[in-house]
Amino acid sequence: MALVQEGHPEPGAEAIAARAGVGLRTVFRLFRDMESICAEMLQPQRQEFVACFTDRFASPRGPARLRELYQRLAALYELRLPVRRAGMIRRYSSPSLASAMRELDSTIAAFIELQVPGADPGVQTRRDMLNLLMSFEAWMRLRDDQGLSQENALAMLTRAIDQQLAEETACGM
Repeated sequence: MALVQEGHPEPGAEAIAARAGVGLRTVFRLFRDMESICAEMLQPQRQEFVACFTDRFASPRGPARLRELYQRLAALYELRLPVRRAGMIRRYSSPSLASAMRELDSTIAAFIELQVPGADPGVQTRRDMLNLLMSFEAWMRLRDDQGLSQENALAMLTRAIDQQLAEETACGM
């Protein structure tokens, strides 16, 4: 995890062994292959994201709780940005990474659905837009592709989320 966090998106077994101060054979006595190393590496990260959703919220259910969740997620997105970049490279060859990414995406979608209930097509469109705005991919695009600072990316996405929530409130949802 430290190698990836430091910017080495696909560290090999040799680099992992060297960082751990063990021989290559020891690495493969503990892990059957690189995929099992990846799966193990994801566990602490998964717990960090789970905490975003399960820690007590100060805000009541609804738009305020969505805003609070996004503040938590954005802080974690920034912290784990190098790991997500690496994950984007390996997601198509790593079932563990692909599964973890889908799990986060579906958890965000389910949380949004709880906070923005309704079956109206307009409500679903707003939920879909909130899901996009609250995604790791939106954060990465602003930070990496558009070169925004952490503060500007947070301000921009928070403003866009607030606009979607204001539309919801204006429509009486």
